Amino acid sequence: MPDTIVDETAAELDQELSKRARIPVLVHISGSRRGTTERLSGETLRIEPTAQGSVAIVSPDQPSRPDCYAILHPAGETYELAVAEGRKAWVNGEEVKNRVLESGDLLEIGRGGPVLRYRLYAPGTQIYKSVREAFTDCVDGARRDHRGFLGRAAVFSGTLAKELSTQTTIWFRVGVLILLAMLVVTTILLTRHSLSLEEHLAQEQARVSSLVELIERTQSEAFDREELTALRAELESGISATAERVEALEARSAATRRVIAVASQSTLFVQGSFGFNDPESGRPLRLLIGPTGQPLRTPQGRPAVTLEGEGPEVAINYTGTAFLANPNGLLLTNRHVALPWEDNETYKDITALGLVPKIRRLIGYLSGVEEPFDIKLVIASDTADLALLRCADVTGLRTPLNLDPEAPQPGDEVIVVGYPTGIRALLARAGKAFLDELADQEDLDFWAVARHLAKAGHINPLATRGIVGQVTADAVVYDAETTQGGSGGPVLGLNGEVIAINTAILPEFGGSNLGVPVQHAIELFAQSQQ
Repeated sequence: MPDTIVDETAAELDQELSKRARIPVLVHISGSRRGTTERLSGETLRIEPTAQGSVAIVSPDQPSRPDCYAILHPAGETYELAVAEGRKAWVNGEEVKNRVLESGDLLEIGRGGPVLRYRLYAPGTQIYKSVREAFTDCVDGARRDHRGFLGRAAVFSGTLAKELSTQTTIWFRVGVLILLAMLVVTTILLTRHSLSLEEHLAQEQARVSSLVELIERTQSEAFDREELTALRAELESGISATAERVEALEARSAATRRVIAVASQSTLFVQGSFGFNDPESGRPLRLLIGPTGQPLRTPQGRPAVTLEGEGPEVAINYTGTAFLANPNGLLLTNRHVALPWEDNETYKDITALGLVPKIRRLIGYLSGVEEPFDIKLVIASDTADLALLRCADVTGLRTPLNLDPEAPQPGDEVIVVGYPTGIRALLARAGKAFLDELADQEDLDFWAVARHLAKAGHINPLATRGIVGQVTADAVVYDAETTQGGSGGPVLGLNGEVIAINTAILPEFGGSNLGVPVQHAIELFAQSQQ
């Protein structure tokens, strides 16, 4: 057969195969070229840095640079990535030197460097992204932004809008514009409704705040009849609205009632009190008592204190949440529940005088159990807001909650169980009849009221649901409703296992809340056994 015929046949075959070959592209996920898609020519290519912090795909006929990152060699209908000497690259999080690329692979060129997505498209098709591909690219791009959560959220929302409006089909873009308009209107309406609910709840909490302030007096103080009569009349008009609000929140969790029921039985209402001691003499800080037997005050109206005399010890009361996480009576909570004087400027001023903080009393109540349990600190984490407590008396009474070693994903639904606002919320949910009975009691200090609540069966945690917004090595962010007092409570997945420990609220950022990932708790358990 003549050579010319062979050459023509080979050329026709190559042309036919090229029509059938899939189309390779690289999508720029980060850097100055973020959001752009680059079609590869099918020949050997170089990946080189640019002055704008991105990369350029350079053909072999262009001059080579000494700082080349990697070479792309044709390998059938795909490419093989060969990393240059002295350079590093990762494919799907795994460091590689040579790798035959597959559609969907995520390439990171240098640690913290530009990120690319490799894809193969069917021959003869337009290079449009599917919604899933656009969403995945935007998520990976936002994860590699170094400007914090707000910066990542801005990058994600901005990039997603650009991707959906420029990289998808025309018909989808029209549909997205209509859907976005509907979402904007819905968001505005929901925001207004949420603000109205928050304002209403704040007003209701203010109505019962006077009772809480009286309860948190020192143990020697009690209510008089006139105070209780006035307070009961005030609560009578406001407590029903508070109860309706609480019931509405609980009703939203009806679909996960089994998970809530189990977790509630193993979640403790924590009451604590701490004061300050002189490290040399061991004397506690006390209130200064005047000739009339009443505590004296400074010219600024603050209680006068002393290390002498026989006045009542300064006792700062607080509440929190913990949960049973071990068959041997070990509880998990926050470090700031176990050591509440840390990270508080007021208490730092006192310790700066040389005084040492000390827990006076730490107890916990289980739902359905009348008597409290003594709690002791085992260990507090130095790297996360976590602490292990021991409550030996609960051993065998309740089932410990399992810790889920698998990290949650954004979009997962979570349940937060705890005692937000402490005694305030418990009183709000107890009802008018209980308050009437409480008014007839003589001992109404911080500890006694909790004891009365327990005996009446009114110590039950509150459960709220939310959605995970972000997951990092140090925090799980979700929008489940909670507030002070809910710290230390379990954050559960729908399988009933704990995925985080509730730690902080961020009211300035859309009501989002933070939890410490369970992996830190697992490490703390291991540390406690060393």
